[in-house]
Amino acid sequence: MATTEVESGSDVLAFAPRPVNRRLLLALVLLLVLALLAGAGIVVWQRLRPPPDFTLVQLQGAYTGMVRSDGTNDVSTIDPSKFTDPPLSFTPPTCAALFDTTVSNQWAAGGLDGVSTYWLNQGSASISLFTVRYPDDDAAAAAYQRVVDARPACEGQGSSITFVAPASLDRRLPESGGTLHDVPVVTGKRTHDQVAYRLERAASQGRYVVHLLRLSNTVSWQYRYDSGTGAYDNTADQQLMDGLATQLLSVQDAPKTG
Repeated sequence: MATTEVESGSDVLAFAPRPVNRRLLLALVLLLVLALLAGAGIVVWQRLRPPPDFTLVQLQGAYTGMVRSDGTNDVSTIDPSKFTDPPLSFTPPTCAALFDTTVSNQWAAGGLDGVSTYWLNQGSASISLFTVRYPDDDAAAAAYQRVVDARPACEGQGSSITFVAPASLDRRLPESGGTLHDVPVVTGKRTHDQVAYRLERAASQGRYVVHLLRLSNTVSWQYRYDSGTGAYDNTADQQLMDGLATQLLSVQDAPKTG
């Protein structure tokens, strides 16, 4: 609003918009665009960033929910010092990756530590379940991929895998082998790194069934000795791995306190 003086000497009020400062307006628009881009970038980064690595304490907490049918839970912390058996010899040697941490009872190469539990005499099966923690995602992925890469060349087609205990391992009898078969798995968006297979042993000696799950910097192994001889149903295997994945993901997603 401005006051002007006319020739009559009287004052007249004149109304007009102030001139627009185009530079200021442009700066405000740019700031708004930058703020929107930064907000969108943060949302995308939060969605795409890898989940935090598991700690040993988190794994121990996740396994507290893995109870047996009688309500008991036998969870143990594992590390390389607890795996002292000499390795079995496998033929062909390239198939050793499929069973060296289970049948051969060897510590997973590159692993730091982990947790385990077991269920004995569950119907026709005895089951062990353990999760190995690695220094980072890449190390866990490499350990998992080693097994995935070994499986195709060892599977079916009449090929036989044999393994023999060394003479120094006198508490075990020499082992025979069997034929490897694929076991189908059901994966989700966050649990897509899974593979399962079974070794059907000769002369009705039962079978060994292995199911792997990789999450972040961990690889979990489910290992079954099943004495059955009929067609194999892996429903219980998948349910157990789904339950473990749920436990691990809930621990990983929980907000940190303190």
